[in-house]
Amino acid sequence: MEVFNRPGFVHQFTMGMDVAGREFLVFVVKGTFAFPGAEGRVAERSPVQAELVMADRHTGAPGYSATLWESDFAFRKGRCDVVLQGAAYAPGGQKAQRVRVGIRVGGWHKAFDVVGHREWRVVGPRILATDPYPFVRQPFGYDTAFGGTVRLDPDDPKPPAYLPNPHGRGFAHFRNQPRLSGQPLPNTEETDVPVTSPYEAYRPMAFGPVWRGRADRLKWAGTYDQRWQDEVFPFLPADFDDRYYQQVGPDQQIDPPVGGADVVLLNLTPAGREAFRLPRTALPLRIFRGWQTAFDGAPMPDTLLFDTEARTLSLVWRVQVPIRRVITEFTEAWIGAPRPGMTRARAAGKVYMGPAGFRMPADAGT
Repeated sequence: MEVFNRPGFVHQFTMGMDVAGREFLVFVVKGTFAFPGAEGRVAERSPVQAELVMADRHTGAPGYSATLWESDFAFRKGRCDVVLQGAAYAPGGQKAQRVRVGIRVGGWHKAFDVVGHREWRVVGPRILATDPYPFVRQPFGYDTAFGGTVRLDPDDPKPPAYLPNPHGRGFAHFRNQPRLSGQPLPNTEETDVPVTSPYEAYRPMAFGPVWRGRADRLKWAGTYDQRWQDEVFPFLPADFDDRYYQQVGPDQQIDPPVGGADVVLLNLTPAGREAFRLPRTALPLRIFRGWQTAFDGAPMPDTLLFDTEARTLSLVWRVQVPIRRVITEFTEAWIGAPRPGMTRARAAGKVYMGPAGFRMPADAGT
């Protein structure tokens, strides 16, 4: 497929399949924008475009650590995911034991507390926490949120795990209490809900992708029983729901944001408060099947990816177009508003030549 890519965003396409077994072209575009550094300004296209994430990336070994960035190739999403990875910064660069962090996009917001390093101490029958270690900068994520898998007993064949977040810290089981001293507490807490016991259930707090096996996500994945193995495999089960593709919990799913919407970051950069506006969010996109137009629209982003340490925001757009026979039937795509000559050439049934007198290569802008 030849791609004419006016904004210079990264892009790629693959094949997706719905529950009915129908095959689709899935066309994904990712545009990266830099924080402007001045309040009220619009985020501008970054000179360095973040690459597409082909497979889930983790903070450590896959299966034993939290997801850092999830694959950009979900089939489709009904809501827009807001994802953020970064660190907390103490206001004014003065060390603090606890800092409130938050993000707001338009009318949506989420906030929680980031706490300095602490450890559990077993004192007789009691379990206490040390005072938080003061910090200026404290990274956080689901690997430092409440949860974890208790591996204190090397002979335990089935170590207990906190299923809402098995990759976190702070959780323990009664049978491991003698070994608990020195184990870390989480670095994040829900506002006004302090972690005071390793045996209680607490809400893991972070802004990143949630574990694919988390109950509120897994419930949409469908039923994979013997009947599915015998009669349906390799297709999706009938009770699979597209909501499984949302990589964050419901508290970070929003309506597609409009261009110019306000963004506010609290204590997520050294500035303390960072405020700017989203760029234009509707992306003109056309996809052709030979001389036929297979898709013509301006999709809205279904994912916002904030990397506060890199000071960038990436928007991800995706469309699905039914495949009639084979994926190679799609011949051309236009990303961004087309040049007038492109529209005239197609209307006349002619091949469009670029400004320099040659066709743009298929990988232009990737």
